[in-house]
Amino acid sequence: MDLDQRQLRNLLVIARTGSFSLAAKELMISQPALSASIAQLEARVGGRLFDRGRNGAAVTPLGSTLLRHAEIVDTQLRRASEEMRLGRQQALGPLNLAITPIASAYGLLRAVGQLKAEFPNAVINVKEMVFTDALAEVRRGSIDVCLGPLGVYAANEHVVEEQLSSDTFCLIARAGSRVLTGRKQSLRSLGDAQWVLPSDRSAYHHQLEALFSVGGVPWPTQAIFTNSAVAIKTIVANSDCISIAPRQMIQLELKAGVLVQCDLIEAGMTRAFGFACSADRPLMPLAQRFVDILREQSRAPVSPKPPKRC
Repeated sequence: MDLDQRQLRNLLVIARTGSFSLAAKELMISQPALSASIAQLEARVGGRLFDRGRNGAAVTPLGSTLLRHAEIVDTQLRRASEEMRLGRQQALGPLNLAITPIASAYGLLRAVGQLKAEFPNAVINVKEMVFTDALAEVRRGSIDVCLGPLGVYAANEHVVEEQLSSDTFCLIARAGSRVLTGRKQSLRSLGDAQWVLPSDRSAYHHQLEALFSVGGVPWPTQAIFTNSAVAIKTIVANSDCISIAPRQMIQLELKAGVLVQCDLIEAGMTRAFGFACSADRPLMPLAQRFVDILREQSRAPVSPKPPKRC
């Protein structure tokens, strides 16, 4: 069964707009022509792709299956066009990377610098994303490699993950703060504390929620919430608010003396970090070299200085 690329493109636009009329305007074709195109596609696949009603066009289960493949085809064609354009300019790539808001603190992006040194003409795009959104882009093919926490969400057969490092959580406060009173504290002892915490939807948020649950402490509802690791550290460093952070995320601030850390009694779990890529498609050479550099750097010995404690 041969599928027409233009018909697949029409399918994508209708699904995104939820309307044949809006899709026809965007595609700059008549609505009858668009309807005929989808009717031909439905004849090819042997079933309805949309349920049409007063509220627009809803994708059917069969349509959802085809839509997933159409997104991948559309993405790969766009990437092929971009790769050809760069090739005409004597450039390599593009290599599209996604990184979660706190993953950059783990030195994973050091590999980008080494890759650029090896391939000066490489075009590398780095996008900060929530891990679940990044994994969706990995499946579609618009992201080559995603860097972030592993093992937080259910396994996906279309994505392969590889761990590069692990870490534990600790309490953090500004230098000189009197909120943290010992070398080791429990969440129960911090009932009156003001918190800065990661926003919902992130793996960081879900793991901290689990810590509060294990400690039998309600999740703070009147905290400062942000999706930025930099904001968490900056707010804590300039206020009496506290937070919970992976140790590696705060190494620079500890060395600079602007933050102090305190062991958290409930923090028994470790946080795994690494990369994820598609299980359905082989990596392009530039992406493969990037992954190899990540592995090499993760095996290199590191001798951190002892951090300043509260």
